[in-house]
Amino acid sequence: MTAPHHAAHSSEYPYTVDEVDAKTIQEKDNNWMMHKRFGMFIHFGLYSIPAGVWQGEEMGRNHYSEWIRTQWRWPQADGGIPQKDYDTLLAQFNPTKFDADEWIKRAAEAGMRYFVITTKHHDGFALWDSAVSDYNIAATPFGAKGRDPLGELAKACRKYGVKLGFYYSHWQDWEHAGGAFPPWPEMKNDPPLVQPSDEEFEKYWQGKCLPQVAELIERYRPDMFWFDSWGKGAKNQVTAPRRDQLIALIREKAPACMINGRIAAHDPTGADFISMGDNQFPDAANAPEVPWETPGTMNHAWGYHRLDFQWRSFDKLLDALITNAHHGGAITLNVGPLPDGSFQQAATRRLKEFAAWMEINESAIQPTTRSPFAQDALPENMRATMGTDPAKPHFNLFVLTPLPAGALIISQPLTLEKPATDFRAQVLETRELLPVKLNPEGKLVITIPKNLAGIDHPVIRVGPATSIPALYEDGTPVEPVKPGTRSK
Repeated sequence: MTAPHHAAHSSEYPYTVDEVDAKTIQEKDNNWMMHKRFGMFIHFGLYSIPAGVWQGEEMGRNHYSEWIRTQWRWPQADGGIPQKDYDTLLAQFNPTKFDADEWIKRAAEAGMRYFVITTKHHDGFALWDSAVSDYNIAATPFGAKGRDPLGELAKACRKYGVKLGFYYSHWQDWEHAGGAFPPWPEMKNDPPLVQPSDEEFEKYWQGKCLPQVAELIERYRPDMFWFDSWGKGAKNQVTAPRRDQLIALIREKAPACMINGRIAAHDPTGADFISMGDNQFPDAANAPEVPWETPGTMNHAWGYHRLDFQWRSFDKLLDALITNAHHGGAITLNVGPLPDGSFQQAATRRLKEFAAWMEINESAIQPTTRSPFAQDALPENMRATMGTDPAKPHFNLFVLTPLPAGALIISQPLTLEKPATDFRAQVLETRELLPVKLNPEGKLVITIPKNLAGIDHPVIRVGPATSIPALYEDGTPVEPVKPGTRSK
């Protein structure tokens, strides 16, 4: 059955997923996107150099700086940057501070278990020395030095145990004569753009898209392909036969490789997981039942935009991660590196904040399954996930904003082989065991202390006593202790 899925929070028009048919998503036992909740997205390429500004003029339409080639002087019909002028960026691309090990180490420390980088965005520039097209990194000073950023990133991902993902713009390619252009008009003031004929697109598809995807697999062995289309804009170009041809190519060469639903957003049949719209966060009633993720940004831009100061706070980003996990989804959180290959300070700070929180609480995020509670069964400021270890059944409660001290009464959602009457509730950060009991109605009554308000985004793990260790942080067993005398 097809059910509608609408954005619960604001999203970047027109990138929204309106409906998902669970039958279209391939079920695979090794679909690691079912349990991974957090990944890093990287938008990095020629567009990182102008950073949203060309010839002293800020690009129009939005802060999507990776789109500057076609929307610089938007909404003028010919307002894009001429190809020959844009190509002057080739001689400037030299990210001397690029350090693949540092990038992936930061991601791993932040609890990001997969990594996706733009190997080719819509401008058509390949971030590797492609034998298929000369429009690639070999034409830059960085590539001329023999540097292979994708190879270096692949090595670092395997070193830190992070899954390697490649974004590849299979639909739009503004450099190739047959590649698609933005599907404008798409919103108010969009000037109409002339699309290539089907014959021209087929030449691009067979001559560049398919062989470059094969090349990426053979050289770097990625764990995921993140393709990009939205709405119904690509349906006349990424047709069902072409979609199936691309999927078949990947399945033949890399059977375990994940494929996202934006391979054909209008009909993602055969994909492994759904990519929601940009910064689209579904609510409980509208979250897909199949594996899914939200591609999200720390600020507004994806590629680096020097005039984008719309940063989201760490608390808001963490709330979004927790809420997506509650609904069974993931977040692929973007960083737009500076032209020299380093991360913006604001991004680095937020990654460090994630690292501090994840060091304590990551086991409550991944591997997990979605909340076991019915919609509206928890307080508005609380979320939950279910553990995946059948030997230690438990669920995790996330407190987004401080709870009032006193009794928290919730249902007991665990299905246990043996009925349990002895439950424990433990604050992961402090190891404090909170009083918990089953009331006559079979509900759990957890006593929330006043001091819990002193912990930022605390997580409470709840389960049978056999699943929760009764140990203090120093390893001492929790035993009854006679209260001391305190001064008032």
